[in-house]
Amino acid sequence: MNMIRSAAMVAALVTAFPVWAQTPGKNAADGDVRVFDYALSHPVDNARLTFLPSIGESVPKSIDLHPFEGNSDYAYFYYAGQPVIVHLKTRSVVRVGH
Repeated sequence: MNMIRSAAMVAALVTAFPVWAQTPGKNAADGDVRVFDYALSHPVDNARLTFLPSIGESVPKSIDLHPFEGNSDYAYFYYAGQPVIVHLKTRSVVRVGH
């Protein structure tokens, strides 16, 4: 029974996590501008990484992160033509690409 309950909890977390990862927050100044939309409309040169960025992965300090106007929690960089959203405190990836 505990195994079934544990499996259900894991399934719920896995299902909920992508929703959180895809909507990391809104611009505090405007309220309606999402950070991912901002990154899409403000592309930058691709970063050079030796690995494919993935959710939860830490981004090295050698990668320049670009801040969002009015949002001090997240920043972004581009990899392979796609925006990668990063939580600034942990430098961990919260979204990759569209």
